[in-house]
This record gives sequence, structure tokens and C-alpha cells, in this order.
Amino acid sequence: MKILFVANSVEGTLKYRVKLPCKALGADYADMTNSMSMQAMVNGNVVEMRSYDIIVWQFAYNQEQLTLIRKLQRANVKIVIDLDDDYINSNKYYPINYEDGRMSRLIEAIGMADLITTTTPALKETYIKYNSNVIILPNMISLSEFNVKHNDYSGTVGWYSSGIRYNEFVDIVGGWIPEQAKLYLAGSYIFNNFKHNNKLTVTDIFLPEDMAKILSNIDIGIIPLSLCKFNDGKSDLKGLELGCMSIPFIASPTEPYRALISHGSNGFLIHKRKQWTEYINLLLNDNNLRI
Repeated sequence: MKILFVANSVEGTLKYRVKLPCKALGADYADMTNSMSMQAMVNGNVVEMRSYDIIVWQFAYNQEQLTLIRKLQRANVKIVIDLDDDYINSNKYYPINYEDGRMSRLIEAIGMADLITTTTPALKETYIKYNSNVIILPNMISLSEFNVKHNDYSGTVGWYSSGIRYNEFVDIVGGWIPEQAKLYLAGSYIFNNFKHNNKLTVTDIFLPEDMAKILSNIDIGIIPLSLCKFNDGKSDLKGLELGCMSIPFIASPTEPYRALISHGSNGFLIHKRKQWTEYINLLLNDNNLRI
């Protein structure tokens, strides 16, 4: 059996949903390409694609992609669509702009697929309405990639994400990070706008391969998320990454983090905004609790 993974994203999703599976399966069983290369074949033929039994495609939403999927299926190639976000439900922090019928084409592609893979029970609940064949393949961590020495303790609270999540971050934790804590924000220079009286360190976009180096600067991780259907579909990936570096963390009680965290044992769940201050201070002041 030979599988082709078609990348349609960048950053962490590309790493965890495409690169790591390819690496685990090995070159004899899996190859990787990107959606632009695949679309270039739409007006050609799919003879060379017949060497693949399965093509795993990250979300598809334009007409060219649908056309190619139909051609591949007529060539007896099985199509899997992998969806690791809730592209159906959105809110003010996660606006989904599907102009020119993109939403209907996404739903059509989901219905056409032979299999839908996703990461969480909440996402399965969303997509099973459009395709009855949905399975959960959780994100997995490669421990060897986190074999990096942590910097000496400095009382640094850290968060990392893309710039699109900045407004959510500000609305949830703005004014609630203790002044004595140093703050490390990674992923976008827009984070320089965050108001914090103590030392603030900001890094721009970083490669997923540099994740361990980024985390080595953090003593206490925070994972602030608005409580909504979109975030219930997000996996607990940040918690797993922080855990691989033995970094204690505090998180909003979305569905994945309610499942991952036993409150007070392997982390803390926040139900009121003032608890960000309370539990950050608790971890800052108790070395045994951080271990």
C-alpha cells in the first residue's frame, strides 16, 4: 500500500498531520506533495496517481480540488480528507471567510471523501453530519524532538500562537498576569502591543522544528482559549508540547483540556479570570508544585 499526503497548510498542522505521519510510515509507504502541485494536474491525467492506493488531503474547498478528487476516485484511488479544525463553526475570534461558495464546496468535498480523519470527538460530531465515515486520529508527539535542555528558572510565563489569536489572548488574560512575572510571547511581533509592566520578550513566527527551543524559555505555560464550539474542536496539542518539556501549565476548560487535566494534579483549569493571577502566582512561588 502506498499513501500520498497532500499538504494544504503550514506551521504546526503541516508538521503533525503530514510530515510526522509520512516519517512514521517511511518512504516505502508514503510520499508528500502540496495542493498546488496536485492542482497543476487537473487539466492533465491521473495515470501517475494510480501508483497510490490512498491520497490524504488536508481540507479542500475550491472547484479545482473537487475536480481532481473526482478524477482520482474514477481512477480507483481512495480519498481521505483530514480536518483538524472546525471549519463549519466560527465566532468573533475565528471568522471563517468562505466567499464565492467555498463553504458549500468544502461540505461537498467532505461528502465525496471515502474517509474523514480528524483529531477530537467534537470535530467528529461536526463532520459526521456530512459524511458518516469519520474517525479520530489524535495528534501525537515525537518525544525525541523535545530533547532540549531547559534554560535556568527565571519566573517566566509563556504563551505561543499565531497573530490571529492575539485579540482572544488579550481579552482573556489582559490585566491578569502578575506584575512580578516575566512574560514570553512567541509567534508574532504583534504581541509587542501587549501591556505588561515587567519584562516582555516577543519572538516572531518560528518553525515547528524550533518548538523545543522556544519552550526552553518558558517556566509556566498558559493556554487561554475562549469557550466555544470551535475551541472544543481544538486538540490539547499545546498541553502535550509543554508536558514533553516538563513545563507546568494552566488552561481554559475547553473539552480537550478538561479531558487532559486533573485539576491541581497535572495542571490547572481556569473558570474565572482572576484565577489566572491566582494559579500563576501559586506556581511562581512553589518550586515543588512546578516539578
